[in-house]
Amino acid sequence: MEAPKRGRPKKAPTEGTDKQKRNREYMRKYTAQINAGISQLEKDEANCLEELDKIRKERKKLIEELDKANSQAGTILKEAVKRKPTPKKKQD
Repeated sequence: MEAPKRGRPKKAPTEGTDKQKRNREYMRKYTAQINAGISQLEKDEANCLEELDKIRKERKKLIEELDKANSQAGTILKEAVKRKPTPKKKQD
């Protein structure tokens, strides 16, 4: 058994004067557009959050790769410095 609907019942589209009918129809379309806009914004927000999460993961991955490259370059530099002894200057 369905629960009764809340709020004031909708008037029939044929009930009332022409002006009332037009106003009712306008407000129904207006609220439908607002509800559609809200649902679209919620979808867009979810998409943006997913995209932001992807960007953050990619950024973290790039930072880790850069850190590895820096440590590797530091190791290579230390080895190069150790291999080449600095020539001593002759004293007069």
